[in-house]
Amino acid sequence: MEFQHPHPVQIIRNTSRFWLLLLLPVLRGFLFSGGNLYVWMKGAWMDLLVLVAIVLFGYLSWYFNTFYVGKDGVYIHKGIFLIQQYVIPYEMISSITVENPFYLSPIRGSYVKLDTDAGNVRQADLSFVMKRKDVERLVKYAQEKLVGDAKNMGRIYSPRLWYIAILSLISSNSLTGVLFASTLISQSGNLLGKEFEDMLVTNLTKIAELLAFGIPPAAAILAYLLLGGWGLAFLLNIIRNKDFSVNRRNQSMTIRAGILIPRYYCFNIGRINLVEIRQTLFTKVLGYYSVYINCAGYGKLKNGTSVLIPAAERREAMRNLNLLFPEIQFVKRDIKPKPVDFRRFIFIPTIIIVVFAVIIAGSYLFFPGFRGLILFVGIMIEIIPVLYLIVRMISYSHTGIGYSQGMLTASYTKRLLFCRVSMPREKVSKIVYRQNLLQKSTGCCDVVIYTYSEGTKRHIIRNLNQTEVQELLKHSI
Repeated sequence: MEFQHPHPVQIIRNTSRFWLLLLLPVLRGFLFSGGNLYVWMKGAWMDLLVLVAIVLFGYLSWYFNTFYVGKDGVYIHKGIFLIQQYVIPYEMISSITVENPFYLSPIRGSYVKLDTDAGNVRQADLSFVMKRKDVERLVKYAQEKLVGDAKNMGRIYSPRLWYIAILSLISSNSLTGVLFASTLISQSGNLLGKEFEDMLVTNLTKIAELLAFGIPPAAAILAYLLLGGWGLAFLLNIIRNKDFSVNRRNQSMTIRAGILIPRYYCFNIGRINLVEIRQTLFTKVLGYYSVYINCAGYGKLKNGTSVLIPAAERREAMRNLNLLFPEIQFVKRDIKPKPVDFRRFIFIPTIIIVVFAVIIAGSYLFFPGFRGLILFVGIMIEIIPVLYLIVRMISYSHTGIGYSQGMLTASYTKRLLFCRVSMPREKVSKIVYRQNLLQKSTGCCDVVIYTYSEGTKRHIIRNLNQTEVQELLKHSI
């Protein structure tokens, strides 16, 4: 049994969070020294010693962390002072994630993450930069255990680009884009100088002011900042999910996606805990469904999602879901909210709308010099609770629970999302119903379903009839 070291790039990865903090001061000191090596060494010797210590630590972490890809599992030997040795059988692996960034292609390296149900919620059981040949052997042996017949081509699903765009549209976050853009601007300042960074920010501000169209300049800058951030996040999501495809072969499922950083996922079908259909208010109006799965490791990467079907119309989504994952079926609702409980769905968003309206009106009266800005920002703020009110009104006809032949389906809303989750009864760790004092008057309660994977996931279905819930629990336990 010959153990292998990770790819040498792992040394850089082990120390990347530290050496950038020191590299910039060291380089800045060299520039201010006028190129005089002696003067530079005299002023930066402490930084250089710390930098050498960090690199040495990265090398030792790489040298003492080894692995062996066998036919039965992955054997791991890690630790410098506290040595750990363990094996992960392929049958216990929930998912394998492989990233192939373009900058690792010339040196034949790949980021690999391996997860099991017993792993940490935030970290993978195994996370290395491996040589491509080791990655190929790992994936081959893992799939042989799950596929069996190598000639089985399986069932393949590849969505249209329009569906990828819809997924990117609903999953893009303005904050993500703003943070990315701000990091890009600040790094440009570090690389090209503070003057360039100031010039870039000044010009962007002038453009926003020119395009204000009667809106107060501060409000225009805020609006364009959020819009630009969302547009950038949308573009990044398109790049991240381009060429999405799924292949199901016996008990193995593989997903490929991405162009600049191609990603490859391999799942054990038996380790998938649930299937979830999600809709936003926008996609619900258009009749599109997005399907996600819950499996340890999938979606754990930064900005990652656990999507199975990016978007599709209802009939197409259910047809492809039955093609890829017929083990989990969706059950019709047996329990629905009663008409008397409709007010409970709209009470909180209505209160929020009224409170915000009072605050905005008061600010408009007491700060006359900022009325234009207050009016614009107030309208923008009120949009969110109004949308929440619409979602909660629709939620009344969406919420419910169904159970049949060992399959449990829960329909509920989470913030501005419509969720419909189906899971085998054995994947449910606990079902709890709770009732506050206000709910007792109409005999309704909230149901909380706990499912397990890495950590615990909660599904809260609100305002269902207590008697019907208790009867359902008797049959589902």
